[in-house]
Formats: sequence, structure tokens, C-alpha cells
Amino acid sequence: MQKTVFISLPIEDLQTVIIDCVNTCLNYNKQSPAQNEQPVTTKQLCEFLGLSEPTIIRWRRKGKIPFMQIGSAVRFNLPAVISALEVKRKIKG
Repeated sequence: MQKTVFISLPIEDLQTVIIDCVNTCLNYNKQSPAQNEQPVTTKQLCEFLGLSEPTIIRWRRKGKIPFMQIGSAVRFNLPAVISALEVKRKIKG
């Protein structure tokens, strides 16, 4: 069950909280450049991992690796894929 809380806050304090949150997010992105890498295509991921395209497609459909889809274009964040595969390997092994 989700709870809703209403508080009274001066607009200046709300602006400060929002600015602090935005700055925190921006600084986080600056500290982790791997998250800002360009997404790769299925073919590029296949080449990097040394796997076939059907394997990548199967892993994507089973949820084994994360992906992004805009329209019909499928892209992968390489560090996120590597991280997901490492987690799965640690669980199995």
C-alpha cells in the first residue's frame, strides 16, 4: 500500500530541494562515464561478446540482458549488459 504525505513548504525551500536533487543527479552522471556511453546495436554486441545474433535475441527475450527499444530499433548499454551477465554468472557459479 502506497502512502501519500502532504506537507506545507515555502516555495523557496521547494526550489532548493529540487535544485539539490538535480545537481545530485548531474554529478552522479559525471562520476560514472560508463553510463553515458553510446548504446550498441545487436551486431556490435555479438561482435563484442563473440556470440551469434540468435543467442543475443534469445537472451534479450528471456530478460537475461537489458536493452532499450525505440520503435523497431533495439540497442544495448554495453556496461549494463556486462554487469547483468556477471551477476548471472555469480549466481550460477
